[in-house]
Amino acid sequence: MPPTAPLRPDGRNSRAYDAAMPDRPHTILSGRYRLVSAIGEGGMGRVWHARDELLDRDVAVKEITPEGLSRTELGDLRERAIREARAIAQISHPSVVRIFDVVDEDTPWIVMELIPSRSLHEVIEQDGAQTPEEVARIGLAVLAGLRAGHQAGILHRDVKPANVLMAENGRVVLTDFGLATLAGDSSMTRTGVVIGSPSYLAPERALDQPADARADLWSLGATLFTAIEGRAPYQKSSPMATLSALMMEPPPVSERAGVLRPVLAALLRKDPDKRADASEAERLLREAVAGGAAAEPVVPEAAPLLSPPPPSPARTDDTGSGRTTVTLSHPPPAAGARATRSRWLIPVAVALIVAGGLAAARPFTVVSSANPSTAATQPSLAAPGPASNPGTASATTGPAPSGAATGPTRAAATSPASAASSPPATPVRTGATTTAPATRGTTTPPPQAPAPVQAVGSQIWNHGTGTCLHLPGRGGQVQLWQCNGSDSQRFHFPGDGTLRVLGQCVESLSTGTGSRLRAAACSGSARQQFALNTARDLVHLPADLCVDVPDWNTANGVPAQIWSCAGTDNQKWN
Repeated sequence: MPPTAPLRPDGRNSRAYDAAMPDRPHTILSGRYRLVSAIGEGGMGRVWHARDELLDRDVAVKEITPEGLSRTELGDLRERAIREARAIAQISHPSVVRIFDVVDEDTPWIVMELIPSRSLHEVIEQDGAQTPEEVARIGLAVLAGLRAGHQAGILHRDVKPANVLMAENGRVVLTDFGLATLAGDSSMTRTGVVIGSPSYLAPERALDQPADARADLWSLGATLFTAIEGRAPYQKSSPMATLSALMMEPPPVSERAGVLRPVLAALLRKDPDKRADASEAERLLREAVAGGAAAEPVVPEAAPLLSPPPPSPARTDDTGSGRTTVTLSHPPPAAGARATRSRWLIPVAVALIVAGGLAAARPFTVVSSANPSTAATQPSLAAPGPASNPGTASATTGPAPSGAATGPTRAAATSPASAASSPPATPVRTGATTTAPATRGTTTPPPQAPAPVQAVGSQIWNHGTGTCLHLPGRGGQVQLWQCNGSDSQRFHFPGDGTLRVLGQCVESLSTGTGSRLRAAACSGSARQQFALNTARDLVHLPADLCVDVPDWNTANGVPAQIWSCAGTDNQKWN
């Protein structure tokens, strides 16, 4: 008995759909393929449920019937479709629909396996948005299919939810290579054939620029975004409005992505040179499948543009006090240092088209250089402030911000408030009452002090100025300051797309060019989404703008801002 045909996007089954297209059923192709019922119709033609009379099996047959082509163009399309179908038939992968035959009659007919399934488009419409873990599983399967095609030199060019089949047995299959071309063959677009679905079209293809496998990866990112959000990333009222948004608006930030957020940010970069490649996308997807429990993203092995000097060993001062001075490991270069790379300008005409397009790819986490084996010799440093106890271990922090005390600070990771006094005695619970142990010289124990914020992370210093991101106080404005290793300069990426310092999240005041940054309570807002990519750009994801040192100013207290990404050293960070 033939398998049940999948429901169409409008909810009708194949019988109802067949009633609207009654001209082909029972036709026999090439003496062996009998058309049974219509499954669906798209921009490149119809898909039929058919019976292979020779091998006694059910198959799907795609009839290529594009409209609006001249006889010459149709002939070119027929020849190319047959050639490409034969090439795709060489791909043997469980995530790619298998092609059995190509029949050349009045139009090309492509015979392929029939998969009892729903498309991902139908799954989203009928079941709603999917979980991040499920979408990551789907993404891995589609990515594997794309890689199999890319290794054979074949681009898909139309990756979208409607072309991803969710089989009843759990298999995920990429289908409809109707727009597929052999890599390097751009003649396909000269025939006037629809070049793809606007909502899933990579920016470089919308600009009619040369496209390669990276364009398919952008479309994969847009497909996964749709699966997690229930809508396309650039979904407007018309194709022209969609293409305009694709060119002018920054990549959207998914509010539901969770563990999938890093891969979406990496795949939806407008600049293909900064977009994640297939290997990076696979790694990020596997981390998402594992629920985000995998290791942090790998930092490239190439040395940074400005390599800090090696750490200096600990030394004992010569005052006889017995105190140990710890020199910061991996200090940044001196203020005012410059890389040799010169600035470059973006032509105004191009900037109007691809505003915000040169952005980040592949975010990775910046972690403290300390590890358990060196924790004793590289203690955490407190924010600049008065020395709390000259008899305790201290650390030299280098030049301090103007107005800050220059004396040594406590080596233990504490906040300025907690460094002023010791914590009160721990209460003891006895029966139904709780009492505090007596303290010498007092009758009433002091109130319990709030727990100090544990500072984690590392300095983030600018290649162009040598200054570090700095938070003068909780809830304040993020500034640039001479690097001193204090807690106020210890930033980290916890893996959820935020940039944190002193327990707060960095956010922009707006998404406009020139907007300043501040620290605030972590709220999950899109304004708190940042990524440091392998090109050393610190990107504000909602605005698709880069964190920037205004005018390469090396002074203390300069406010950090977001600006159009230009690749200059005042936008490069370590």
